[in-house]
Amino acid sequence: MQVSILGHSMNISQRLDKHVRSRVERLQRYLPGIEEVRVEFTRQSTKSDVPKCVELTVRRRRTLLRVEERNADPLVAFDLALEKMYHRIARYKGRRIDRKRGSAPAIEDAELLAAEALPIPEAEADLPAPKLVRIKTFQVVPMSVEEAIEQMELLGHDFFVFVHADDDRVKVVYRRRDGDYGLLQPEK
Repeated sequence: MQVSILGHSMNISQRLDKHVRSRVERLQRYLPGIEEVRVEFTRQSTKSDVPKCVELTVRRRRTLLRVEERNADPLVAFDLALEKMYHRIARYKGRRIDRKRGSAPAIEDAELLAAEALPIPEAEADLPAPKLVRIKTFQVVPMSVEEAIEQMELLGHDFFVFVHADDDRVKVVYRRRDGDYGLLQPEK
């Protein structure tokens, strides 16, 4: 398992690095086969009491799990993000096993069953599994990123799927929490 710890606009202390690496190693117990764990710390301002953002991303075969948390103390922010990741892994494991209900579990699912079981929080245990309730179709017109952002704003959505006019590839623009925009595009 490869562990990457990055700091954007802030330095990662040895204490923080050691804490993160020791806690991240435990994820293998809950989700075997993790290939990469990426932890990114970001400071938005030079003030010390401004919340630090922690993005925790776990990559396993064809699965990508990601959580984000903010707190003024990076250690606390990381611990909160890790707790969220444990819940996300529990939900992921539950869904993988539910899909295979009625047949013998695949090898990947057998590994999940053999791993230490995570308790599902009571609030999530009572909720029914989400289901697909609506399918939308729309006409795709090639446009630039700026046109896609304008269309997204006109529709009042948080994201917009479009075909880029320059390279005829499907891309997604989205509004970030900080009010800026992001662009998702598939690798070539």
